[in-house]
Amino acid sequence: MLRLDTQFEIRNLHAPRLFKVITLDELITFGTSSCAGDASFDDLLLYVEDADILDAQLLPSLPLGGLLIAKGELPVVDEGTVLLSNPRDAEVVRPGDVIALSPSSRMVRVLYRRGANSNLLFMTDRCNSLCLMCSQPPKDIDDQWHIEENLRLLDLIDPCAEQLGISGGEPTLYKEGLLAIIDKAKRIAPAKSLHVLSNGRLLSDPAWIAELKHMNHPALTWGIPLYGDTAEDHDHLVQAEGAFSETIRGIYNLGRAGQRIEIRVVLNQLTIPRLPQLAHFIFRNMPFVEHIALMGIESTGLAKKNHQTLWIDPLDYQDTLSSACHFLEVRGMNVSIYNLPLCVLKPSLMPFYRRSISDWKNLFIEECDGCSATEYCAGFFKSHSERWKSRGIHPLSRDELSHYTRSMS
Repeated sequence: MLRLDTQFEIRNLHAPRLFKVITLDELITFGTSSCAGDASFDDLLLYVEDADILDAQLLPSLPLGGLLIAKGELPVVDEGTVLLSNPRDAEVVRPGDVIALSPSSRMVRVLYRRGANSNLLFMTDRCNSLCLMCSQPPKDIDDQWHIEENLRLLDLIDPCAEQLGISGGEPTLYKEGLLAIIDKAKRIAPAKSLHVLSNGRLLSDPAWIAELKHMNHPALTWGIPLYGDTAEDHDHLVQAEGAFSETIRGIYNLGRAGQRIEIRVVLNQLTIPRLPQLAHFIFRNMPFVEHIALMGIESTGLAKKNHQTLWIDPLDYQDTLSSACHFLEVRGMNVSIYNLPLCVLKPSLMPFYRRSISDWKNLFIEECDGCSATEYCAGFFKSHSERWKSRGIHPLSRDELSHYTRSMS
């Protein structure tokens, strides 16, 4: 688990900035082509592992926005060159990252990490629902500045093929900004797939259909949560009357617009009892969806407040989970299990299992020491605590692991 921020000593920073961090070899070989979009040398921050082994006369003459000195004596630079040094954690910011700096703070935020499995364009802290298990409780603020930051971030990320997430809060609250981000991503980095997490409620407006059809992003997927096959169950979980109807209409509008759709179900005490019925509902009413993700709960945010209402040991719903997965599978629907440790699952569920937890918030706990399955296992969220721990957590032996791996063949 690697943090997404750390403190530096920062000099010559006079306004908020985004920088792409690159090595000298990358600068010489690719220059600004190391960025996906419109970038100048002023947007590049040279990563210097050890300033003492580089030509001190060369560094100040390079046409760059700044220098990041991991260690060694600081060079003399002019006032227009941003200088970062003395990181609290030298592992946080690495070559290829895109970072955000502010003159009012020593904190450096990593907005994009090269090679990460979880790069995210964060849209807003606002939301029109208040889900009982929300990992990031919404705030009633005007934070449209995220739109411009994300548009600029897209210019500086790597041009390679990968997946970018778009999330919040609820991204569709800033409709024009979201569409502008999707459109820009298509223009400058069409090889990158986009995955938008949305509650789907505002997508019930049919105006989205024509706009998404016109945009026609080739690799855009919408992840929409559905927490029950009845309005009563879904609306209670998201704490918003009428949300079920709006979400269903939103999903149908996405289908009419030819969009790829993933249905997401968070597994908890309220969704488990009717999970088989929800699987039937999805098959009967949404056979056009591309993927169904059945997800373990992240024990942070509002989930901590609602622990008693939400917590159920995964050991106690294995038959129900198995029933839903196999029902969908035999009907040709693509289903996955996310965010659960492998040792609490039936081996027969291994074909549906995915290592899904974002690398920056993923960990293994003490009980995992000596486990033979860590290379297959999703592990735990960093927010994990004892009261969210299944009684089934234990290190898997090689013999036990063989039962899981055989089920994949």
